[in-house]
Amino acid sequence: MKSERFNIRITPQEKPAIISRARRAGRTTSEFMTGTVLNWKIIVIDSLPGMVSQLKAPGRNLNQLTVLCSMRKVQAIKLEEFEAMLANIHSEPCKLTEML
Repeated sequence: MKSERFNIRITPQEKPAIISRARRAGRTTSEFMTGTVLNWKIIVIDSLPGMVSQLKAPGRNLNQLTVLCSMRKVQAIKLEEFEAMLANIHSEPCKLTEML
């Protein structure tokens, strides 16, 4: 529980810059400033929402195939290519975390 206050002085130009960076990092201003001062690793990946969307697409496709199979409208065979694609997609975020 946070119970202590710590006041600092900043210029009028610094305040919006700090608030903007905190929002971009998905943190409150207090969390961002504390993390910065204590040398916490704050990493912002701008392309992450796009990556998440791309990761969801094959799952939706697989779900649609499963529904069609259960309705006996399609017979799914040779899913090796799909499995390889999923493995490749899974490896990309892993590479990203290794770089951090």
